[in-house]
Amino acid sequence: MENNYVSILLYNGLGDKLLDVVGGYVLCKYLNYKPHVIFDNNNGDISRNNYDIRLFNFNEITISDSNDKCNFYLGFRNPGTTLCSYRVYEFIKQFLDEITFEQISNDFIEYSKIIIQPSEIILSKIPNNIEKAYGIHLRKSDKISNMGDPRHENSISEFEIIINKLLDDVKNIIISEEEPTFLIVSEDNNWKLEIQNCITNISINKNKQIKIIDIDYDNKDNYSNYNSVLDMFCLSKCKEILQGVKYSCFSILASLLGNNKIRNYSKYTDSYDICLIHSWSSVLEINNNNKNFDIEHHKKNTIGEKNIETNINKIFI
Repeated sequence: MENNYVSILLYNGLGDKLLDVVGGYVLCKYLNYKPHVIFDNNNGDISRNNYDIRLFNFNEITISDSNDKCNFYLGFRNPGTTLCSYRVYEFIKQFLDEITFEQISNDFIEYSKIIIQPSEIILSKIPNNIEKAYGIHLRKSDKISNMGDPRHENSISEFEIIINKLLDDVKNIIISEEEPTFLIVSEDNNWKLEIQNCITNISINKNKQIKIIDIDYDNKDNYSNYNSVLDMFCLSKCKEILQGVKYSCFSILASLLGNNKIRNYSKYTDSYDICLIHSWSSVLEINNNNKNFDIEHHKKNTIGEKNIETNINKIFI
């Protein structure tokens, strides 16, 4: 008897991988398939892409090391975006015409929090009272390119605009809130320290005490990419995330696993209309805006994304 196992081979960094886990899970659930997830840790830069699965609790999905037992596959040319909520809705609607985009989007929100959870290893290191903090996610060297894809990469001038606007918001938070608290995460420690110093200087100039939460990165068991996984789950616990970059699947994932609120500063750039942040506006409250379920809006903003690659062509019975 033919089984309904689907191999989902994951690529790139943590955000890309786990957003594809969510999209793949929702697609499989509606069409009655069982996802078997394969972490492609040997693709590209091994040190960056090798995430120790002992740092996670995965529910309702199977983590596999091969696709030998799977009769079906689910693939994507653009990890982290091909399986966004609209593209998954578009695919499922071929088989379930009564399904709504809002329903699929709500399932992304609900199921992501069920299927992807931190292990006890990570939970034990998440700081107390982190839910009071604004999470600031910084990226730098690998996201700045004047010749890059304007949908998700920053020109030098755009990056300066984004950081200045982020610091303006930080200043307003410091001025207006009673106990301003921040968590800062980045893959670039020098850049993280530079922004932390800027925030400290703002607080001194405003004669206001702030708290910057420190994370204990002690990794005595040498789990691969421990810091990144801990950063992501810590970020997910914050009351709101401020993206210090035009677009990043890492902080989108953290927001999806958290309270679904994120500030994105691409709205101040000339490339805002084509920024991939719009792909997630049905599952996140972006810049305090309500979630967007406008089909035409999402169809327009996913035109550049490659189609889902799969041999799934029916509901499995």
